[in-house]
Amino acid sequence: MPLPFLQMAWPVPVDHVYILCDPEKEPDRAAYLRKTLPDPSLYTFVSKCYGTTLSAAEALKAYDPFQNRAPVEKERNFSSHNLKISEISLLINWHHFAKEAVRAGHKYVMMFESDVLFTPTFRSDLEAALSLLPSDSFDFLSISALPHLRPKRAEGDTAPRWYEASGYYKTRTCDAMIFAVPMLSKISNTFFPCADVLDWELNYQLNLHRARCLWLDPPIITQGSGSGVYETTL
Repeated sequence: MPLPFLQMAWPVPVDHVYILCDPEKEPDRAAYLRKTLPDPSLYTFVSKCYGTTLSAAEALKAYDPFQNRAPVEKERNFSSHNLKISEISLLINWHHFAKEAVRAGHKYVMMFESDVLFTPTFRSDLEAALSLLPSDSFDFLSISALPHLRPKRAEGDTAPRWYEASGYYKTRTCDAMIFAVPMLSKISNTFFPCADVLDWELNYQLNLHRARCLWLDPPIITQGSGSGVYETTL
């Protein structure tokens, strides 16, 4: 059923939402998103390419796993030297979203991957969480996480809190994130060629640009493919 924020703006400071989804290639996911978020002014679908349509030339331009990015880069994903074409297309679509957000002149934007799943209380949970942000600025917010990627907390402590992502690993999952657009502008200029899958690539980019990154716990979005609701397309 539609969420109870149909004709309402996103909570401050979010200006707009971008969703990495190809409605023609992912009709079931697009239908769920349109049903849940029926006001099209609240979001923009982003799909510059899809894995099965990506040419070898485009893939080679976007991806080079043989870069030496020390000393900033601490580690890579085990599959970084053999990315699937679908993983490369996700990188290209993410970069397109970043450029679009900068071009539109937004200040803060939220990004969803196509497999996000909402709870009926998502909007109120998001508004409450954003109201708890520290008064100083941030560059990146993670609002989704699989169970093993959450901060350790005292038993019974479930109040929403923001935690500094103080180590090298800034992302948890990439299905739901909030960015300050000036940070997107910086990353978009150093993004290609990528050397890893999206979440690991963003670990490098956020460290490269000394981004301030915060994690929300408990998370307020579920990753459909990570939880078994959707079959992964990567």
